Amino acid sequence: MKKKTKVLTAVLGSLVAVVGAFYVYRGVYYQSHFLPGTSVEGVDLAKLTPTQAKTKLEDQLVNSKYQLYDKKEQLTQVSGKELGVTQNSSQYLDSLMNKQNSWSLATLVKAESVESVALININQTTLDQYVDATLKTLNKDRRESEDAKIIKASDSYQIKDQVQGNVFSKSAVIKTIKQSIANGNQKIQLSTAYEQPKITKTNSKLTAELERIKKLDQITGTYTIAGHTETVTPTMIHQWLSDDNGKISLDQAAMKAYLSSLNDKYATYNKSRSFKSTKRGTVTVPAGIYGWSISTASELPKLTEAIMAGKDFTREPVIVGTGYSKTGYGTGNDIGNTYIEVDIQNQHMWVYIDGQMKIDTDVVTGKPGHDTPVGVWSIWKKERNSVLKGENGDGSNYATKVGYWMPIDETGVGIHDSSWQPQYGGDWYKTHGSHGCINTPPATVAKIFDLVSTGIPVVVF
Repeated sequence: MKKKTKVLTAVLGSLVAVVGAFYVYRGVYYQSHFLPGTSVEGVDLAKLTPTQAKTKLEDQLVNSKYQLYDKKEQLTQVSGKELGVTQNSSQYLDSLMNKQNSWSLATLVKAESVESVALININQTTLDQYVDATLKTLNKDRRESEDAKIIKASDSYQIKDQVQGNVFSKSAVIKTIKQSIANGNQKIQLSTAYEQPKITKTNSKLTAELERIKKLDQITGTYTIAGHTETVTPTMIHQWLSDDNGKISLDQAAMKAYLSSLNDKYATYNKSRSFKSTKRGTVTVPAGIYGWSISTASELPKLTEAIMAGKDFTREPVIVGTGYSKTGYGTGNDIGNTYIEVDIQNQHMWVYIDGQMKIDTDVVTGKPGHDTPVGVWSIWKKERNSVLKGENGDGSNYATKVGYWMPIDETGVGIHDSSWQPQYGGDWYKTHGSHGCINTPPATVAKIFDLVSTGIPVVVF
């Protein structure tokens, strides 16, 4: 028994000596080498000296190649140096070595793990330049992402889904590269770095725009024009409406064409008219300065505003010119029942006020060659004691004083007194006619001057 005890004691002693020697060896060894499980930036530094660790970090992070992938496809490879990677780990590695406890019994059972600490620098300018140059090639022929948008069908509107493209986003690629390097990954997956659609089908602004455009699509507008009615239908508005990147707009060219069509249909400016004369029945009178038209330029923004307000509307268009009546005088006829009528053939003039003839008188119109211009004109000014100037047939100039002057066109023709005329009417005008003006007996023209207002139509035929 004593012999067995001595043998066991000897064995245990030897084992303790071996373990002790191993413990001392490991303790000494790990005073200059990193413990198992030590890693920095994803690089395993176990059993390496700080100098060896620095070299390995340099090789792994700076000199080695990184592969850029799009899913399973390798796109290219690049060194850490080309990406702007540098490392400065000496001070940290020395500090890490000083901090580790090489004599801890724990090292005999479990390797000590050291948390990764960022010891690399990435030059942003170098990385930007690399990514710019690389994406110029990689993004060629790739599909752009498309935002969700409102599209017009034949009779409705709907949201078209966004489309995910495969063009790489510079900012996302840079972020992915930095993260991969920090994690020690040399395979850099860029399939998560695609440019993303900015607007998706669930975008609240887009869905609100869809509801708004659907509402606008149901509007009915009514125009009242000189006693007539025209309807702006939902079908017309549907054709005009569009949505561009979430902004609702109306086709201004199409709307302008519509307003022009209304003007062609109803306006009287620059149009001939049928006129029921006193002696010659219904005659056709050419256009003059009298008449009205729709101001398309002024009405277009008004119509746009009315539609975009989102409610049914009724309005009169913006009118320019003279003779417009809300009740209307019939299509193409805006003369009404207050006017001056000058019949050249009969050398006679009538003044009608509210349909009642107030004055009629013989006149002298322009001598042939200086004919009084036919058309629907208008008295645009009333003036007392004027001097009319012009040129005689022989080339000499004249200056004639008149007591009453009412110009009717843009060339200097008008109604005035003519004390020098010994007679009026008949064929007198053929040899003793004016230079185009309507010569009127002085006493009569004074009455006309007092009776009429500026703007009254003057029908000459």
